[in-house]
Amino acid sequence: MADNYVEAIKKAVGDTPYGAHLVAEAEKADPDQKYGQGVVDRLHEVIGLLLAYERIHKDAGEDAKATAEADKIAIAKKALAAVEAAK
Repeated sequence: MADNYVEAIKKAVGDTPYGAHLVAEAEKADPDQKYGQGVVDRLHEVIGLLLAYERIHKDAGEDAKATAEADKIAIAKKALAAVEAAK
């Protein structure tokens, strides 16, 4: 099942630099979620962290960095939607 998710992420966002990072993270996921996080859990965690950094950059007045985080969030959400569709 995890291979399906990795392929879904590759199709959705694999051609972007951050998408390649998400593919690598998905490949590390525990397919049975017995000893670690599954793909969906990893993506939720990534989105949460990126949202926090986006807010931190906005609060600091670092608009360019906040925009870069927002771009990553969009890619991660697209990857999550692809995984949800592959279930």
